[in-house]
This record gives sequence, structure tokens and C-alpha cells, in this order.
Amino acid sequence: MASVQKVNTSLPPGVEVRGNNVRIQFQWQRKRHRKTVANEATPSNIRFASELLSNVKRAIKRGEFDYETFFPNSKRSENDSNVYTFKDACDDYVDAKLSKLSPASASQYSNALSNVWQKIIDPATAFIDIDHATIAAAIGRHPWRSAKLYNNYLIPLRGVFDMQYRGEWTASNPMIGIENDKVQKKKPDPLSIKEREKILEHMRKHYPAPVHAYFLFAFSTGMRPEELIALRWSDIDFPKKEARVWRVRTFRGTDRETTKTDVERDVFLISHALVALKIMKPITCLGEDPHVFEHPVLRKPWHDERAQRDTYWRPTLTALGIRWRRPYCTRHTYATVALMQGVTPAFIAKQLGHSLQELLSTYAKWTAANKEANDREKRALESAFTMHG
Repeated sequence: MASVQKVNTSLPPGVEVRGNNVRIQFQWQRKRHRKTVANEATPSNIRFASELLSNVKRAIKRGEFDYETFFPNSKRSENDSNVYTFKDACDDYVDAKLSKLSPASASQYSNALSNVWQKIIDPATAFIDIDHATIAAAIGRHPWRSAKLYNNYLIPLRGVFDMQYRGEWTASNPMIGIENDKVQKKKPDPLSIKEREKILEHMRKHYPAPVHAYFLFAFSTGMRPEELIALRWSDIDFPKKEARVWRVRTFRGTDRETTKTDVERDVFLISHALVALKIMKPITCLGEDPHVFEHPVLRKPWHDERAQRDTYWRPTLTALGIRWRRPYCTRHTYATVALMQGVTPAFIAKQLGHSLQELLSTYAKWTAANKEANDREKRALESAFTMHG
């Protein structure tokens, strides 16, 4: 038997062309049916098939569907389990994205679709039978760990339906109305200068030199963890005292030639950053284009940030009695310390790879002028509520 053509993205969902025949597929009485409705794949016949399918599905939902009325010349036994399923659509989306996404992102999308969405929406469900209510009910039944995680999982699901519902069929996309949850943006939570120095001193005394050098460089450049672990010696320009940031190391342990904002930048290296590089140079500056930082025990580039966080960062904060922050706060600490010392926001924005507007919206209260004004207002407020004899 000839294989059935999968849903073509130029066709309305549920309508397919096999040879020169136009067919529709639908689910009724727990069975999947595929019916040939025209013997020539013309635009008018495809529109007719789409309208007929819409009428069939409406009748089924109302409980008014009569098989013989819609298909008087066909036998009811004509059904086929080989329909285009939700799993088929998910697989096609991942295949279409493989060449456009990094291996790590493609893996994340594939995992989200197979391990989350195909657990809460039956993967064998005919794709054309998945409507807005089906998706909304599935989402409502699932216990999402966080709004941010839920929003991330929606990205590939939207992609699956967007790939199938295109052109004039866009308005029929059942994902329309499925909104992201609101995520409260967390404010930066930097360390104080004193806390920073305690952490670095503890690491210098208790851990291998590459650990101390890694965090010294992080505090001194404001680079993101995924940028730090992707940094190579060929990215360092010692005469200019700059590091070229243009790639990241993903959670899969592979380097991707882009940054979070898809814009490369040159980061000026202060003396502390150069000290960190001096520590690392005799340890890692060998071989063909090696990474600057590596695991001190495995002697390999850091796979991701978990090893630094769980093996070195967390125990250090615990030992010093410092309130928990993620290692990412080295970036926040760099930005806030610089701004409070009067470094211009435009320069810090360039260092961090932010726009000036984004930097000011994130770190406005730490600018030198704002800090002075805030301190003045706090003193005035304290004075206003002080009891005078």
C-alpha cells in the first residue's frame, strides 16, 4: 500500500493530497477516518475539503454527525489508523529545526515535546483533532514547577502548531489565546565589596588555583558563566587588554558561536582579570586553541556552571555565612560596584553587552548619583520620624 502523505504545510490541517486525490481525516466514535472527497487536487477542491472537514467536526462536537448524510456513497468501515498524529507533528518540527538551532537547543525542544507535551497530550491523537480546549485543559491539569519553565515549554509547542497552521489557516491555530504566564522579574542581588573579597580569599586558601582564578575573572569582567567557560586563549588580546566575547558554552558542553544577545563585544580587562589570566596561562595555554578555564580535577573545559556552583561556590558561601546568591551574581556585583564608583553607565553597558536603556532599567539605583540621592532621602525620612524632646 502506498504511504500516506503527511500534512503539507501549504494545505489546511486535516486535508491531504494522495496522488491526485484530496482527502480529509477526522476522529469519530474513537476511530480515525480518512475520506477521499475529490479526485483532482485543485485549489477549489482543497477549499471544498477544508469546508467539509469543518462541517464534519462541528457536527461531531454537537453530537449531530451522521456518517451516511455526509458520505452517502462510502462505507463506514473506511477508516485508517495511519493518520498524522500529534507525535508526527512534533517530530517534523524538530526535524525542521535541527539545522537552524544549536544541538543543545534542538535537544531541549525535543525533550520538551516528548517528555512534557506528549505526556499530557496523547501523542497518538490525530493532529487535526487537537483544538484550543484540548490544549488549555491539558495545560490546566499539569502541575507546572514555575511560570518561567511553563513559558519556555510553550516555545516549541507554539512552533509545532505555527508550522502547520500557516497562510490563510493561521487564524485557525488552536494555540491562539494560549498566553504566557506572568513572570515577576527578579531584581539584581549583588554582593558587597567586602563579601566579594571574603569569597575570593576563601577560594584562594581552600581550593585549587584554577577555581580562584575563574571567580576572580568573573568578578573582574562581569561576563556571564556560559561566556566564561567558552572563553579561549585566542579570544584574549593582551596588548589591548581585551577579551573578545562571541561564543557561549551550552549546558550540553558544546560551544556555540553566538552570545545571549547575538552581538559580540570586547571586554576591557582590569588588572585583577589579568592576574587571573596569569594564573591560568601555564595551566591551560597549551594545545590547539585551548579554553582559558578548565575543571581543576578533570583537566577539561568546564562542562557547565553546575560544577563550580555545587562544588566550590555554594560551600564557600556556607562557610562564610553569606546569604545565598547564584554564581551569576558575580555579573551583578561587577556592574553595581562599577556604577557606585562613578563609572559611566554607557561604558558598563558596553562591557556587559547591554543597551544603555536596559542597563539603567536594571541597575539604576546603584548609579553614583542615585545612591547619593537615596542616602540623602533616607536620612531625611529617618529625621522626619525621630522623636524630639
